[in-house]
Amino acid sequence: MHALASDLKLCGRPAGRVLEEIERFHGFPAPGVVIGAFMVDWAQEVIGPRVEADAIVETLRCLPDAVQLFTPCTLGNGWMKVLDWDRFALTLYDRATRRGYRVWLDAGKTAAHPAIHDWFLKRVPKDALPLEILLGRILEARRAVLSCRSVIVTDFLRRPKKDSIAICPGCGEAFDPRAGDCCKGCLRGGYFKLDSA
Repeated sequence: MHALASDLKLCGRPAGRVLEEIERFHGFPAPGVVIGAFMVDWAQEVIGPRVEADAIVETLRCLPDAVQLFTPCTLGNGWMKVLDWDRFALTLYDRATRRGYRVWLDAGKTAAHPAIHDWFLKRVPKDALPLEILLGRILEARRAVLSCRSVIVTDFLRRPKKDSIAICPGCGEAFDPRAGDCCKGCLRGGYFKLDSA
C-alpha cells in the first residue's frame, strides 16, 4: 500500500482498501483504474447519494473497471454503457431525469503534474516511470487533474429488453431474433472455429 493512501478516503472507503480492491479485480493497481476511482468519487459526490445513477464510460481501457468496482453499474446489469471513443471520461446520470455529471481526465490540467501528463499522453515508456512513483503522483494530485461538468444525457443509451428467443438454424443456439434470421455469430462468421483435437 502506498504511504499517501493511509489518510485518504475514496469512494467511501480508505484509499488503501481501494488500491487493494483494484489490484484484486484488475490484476494490479493500474493507474487508469486509480484515477477512475477519483473520477467516480467526484461524480458520486456531485450527483448525490439518493440518485439511482446509470453510467456512460467513453473508453474501453481501465475506466469501466473503476465504475464496476465503485458503483452498482455493471455491463451485466445494463446500468453501465461503454463507448469505444477512447476518451478518458465518464458520466453518472439520474436514469429518471437524465441529468448528471461528466468527469474527465483533463490533459490541460495534467501538464502541472509531469509524471501523470507523460503517462497519460504516452510520452515515456512504461518502464521509465515506475508504477509506485506514478501511483504516488496520482494520490498526491487527487482531483487536480480532473474536470467535471453538469450534463443532460440526450442520446439515451438504453439496452433493449429481449422480447423473445429464437433458435438459430445455423448453429442451433438460442439468440435474439431482432438480429435477423440467424444469430450474429453465424451471420458474421463468428470469432472461433471448433477444435478437432
